[in-house]
Amino acid sequence: MTDFATLTLSREYPCPPGRLFVLLTNPEARAIWGAPSDDVVIEIDEADIRPGGSEVARCGPKDNPEFDVVAQFHAIEPDTRMVLTETLTVGGEMLSVSLVTTDLEATGTGTELTVTLQVASLSGPETAAGYQEGWEGALANLARLVGSEVAA
Repeated sequence: MTDFATLTLSREYPCPPGRLFVLLTNPEARAIWGAPSDDVVIEIDEADIRPGGSEVARCGPKDNPEFDVVAQFHAIEPDTRMVLTETLTVGGEMLSVSLVTTDLEATGTGTELTVTLQVASLSGPETAAGYQEGWEGALANLARLVGSEVAA
C-alpha cells in the first residue's frame, strides 16, 4: 500500500531571495546545510541544477550513507521557485517518491521560504515523519548558515 502525505514548512531568512536561492541550489552549500543533524551526511555525487537536469546524492549516517537520492528538476525560476521530483532508495528498493516545491518571497527583512513536499511512501507512514524531521533540521541548519554569513 502507498501512504501519502503533504508537508508545508515555512521559515524567514535574513537575506535577499537571490542569496537564499544560491544556497538552495549550490551543491557545496547543500552538503553543509542539508544534513539534518551532526550524525547524518549528504554526499552530492552529481549536480546539474537546471530544468531537465538532475542531482544524484547519498545520505544517511556518516559511517554509512546508504540512502540514494535522485532529483529531477522540472521548473527553476531563479530567486523565486524550484520544482523537482525526488526518489529515495536503499539497497535498490524504492522507499518514496516526492514532489518538492520551494517558493521564495521577499519580505521587508529578508526572504520567506516555503517548502511543500508531496510524499508517496512505498515503505510505510513513518517515511513522511522522516521527511518532516529531516527538512526541519535542514532548514534550521540553513538558518544557521545564513546567520553566520550575515554576522561575518
